[in-house]
Amino acid sequence: MKFSILSIGTELNLGLILNTNSKYIAETLTELGLENNYMLTVRDDLRDISNSLKICVENSDIVIISGGLGPTDDDITREAVADFLNKKLIRLKELDRTSLKFLKFIKNDEIIQNLKKQSCIPETSIPIKPRVGSASGFIINRNEKLIFSIPGVPREMKDMFDHDVISYIKKYLKARGYGKAQNIAGQFGASINTFTKKSVLLSTDISESQMEFSIRDIKPFAKELNVEIGVTANPGLIKIMLIARSAMAKICEKNLKVIEKMIREVIGEHIYWKGDGAIGDSIGQAIKDSGRNITLATAESITGGLISSLITDTPGSSEYFKGSIVSYSIFSKSVILGVDEGMIKKEGAVSQKVCLEMAKKAKTIFSSDFSISATGIAGPTSPEEGKIIGMVFTAIAGPDNYSAVYEKQFIGTRADIKFRTAQFILNRLRLAILNENKKP
Repeated sequence: MKFSILSIGTELNLGLILNTNSKYIAETLTELGLENNYMLTVRDDLRDISNSLKICVENSDIVIISGGLGPTDDDITREAVADFLNKKLIRLKELDRTSLKFLKFIKNDEIIQNLKKQSCIPETSIPIKPRVGSASGFIINRNEKLIFSIPGVPREMKDMFDHDVISYIKKYLKARGYGKAQNIAGQFGASINTFTKKSVLLSTDISESQMEFSIRDIKPFAKELNVEIGVTANPGLIKIMLIARSAMAKICEKNLKVIEKMIREVIGEHIYWKGDGAIGDSIGQAIKDSGRNITLATAESITGGLISSLITDTPGSSEYFKGSIVSYSIFSKSVILGVDEGMIKKEGAVSQKVCLEMAKKAKTIFSSDFSISATGIAGPTSPEEGKIIGMVFTAIAGPDNYSAVYEKQFIGTRADIKFRTAQFILNRLRLAILNENKKP
């Protein structure tokens, strides 16, 4: 079963606001096994909305409209939908309670009349009362095709979508036996590949070309299982997206697991997370899986606190992250962190020996089980002769005198190099924790 998303708002078309609503809606409905075939963004214009709605309704079973339900003059979604369906707009007084919920703060009669506009919905549609905000939504069942119109303000959209739209869609699918192979082909067209499931693997320290080369032999087999493999690349982060289609959800899930296992076998150590999350989450999970009270500390130069930020983005990280020293200057490296100044002058601030010493000193200062460090040259110029932009050293100091130093040559902008550095050493830390877990 296919769905489309129609986002309404001139500010979206002008690029003034990032459209996070479509992403959220698409991800959520895909998890239900539905397939998104249209994602349109249209300005606040009656004709444009009507034309876009026509495309969505003709080509999808479910249409989610987001935006244009407020009280202002440019909020014309109600009118556009009613006009498209050749229906009248009717005002439901039962909706006034939410439409006028902020009335006690307003004394202007013209504004009050505009607020009452939010109580209007196309005739025969089902109203959705808002819990957040004052704009009501509505549901239309048109020849067994569903149209949902919900607010565009993200927190209002999410609340109404999660509580009202999703529950309605689930009941709708259940009533029609959606997901049962014996019923689908007859009810939803000749194609039996109607159920969709996805899985996302996050990886680092591997290029897009390396990734494609590594999984090249997996793709033909995945195609036989009706699993599509997509790769998107950002500096320091490669996403592997697996999309399975079948008549049964269980078959989708089974095929996803098969392909995921094959991918992990060829690039396993580069994959640090599955699904929504960040590299800091993988560190927290590794520590949790260990069953030990492992603690961490950092000493950062090139990354300027970014490593610590990524670690602490994870809720509960205060239980294992002891702290960091951002030793950006030679002064802070020697006086605060305690790295021998003679070593810095001899080897250079960007060197294996200094980097490892940074990790060891931080481990001692914070009395942590593991400590990681990073030093390098992010550009646009190099402060040390003979050392080029993108040269980075990272190090780990761990239990039982464990230590490791890594030399990398990263490319990209200053921000790219910093992020690549943080991603790389945090993934190496994750692997070090996992290896520690294997010890008796």
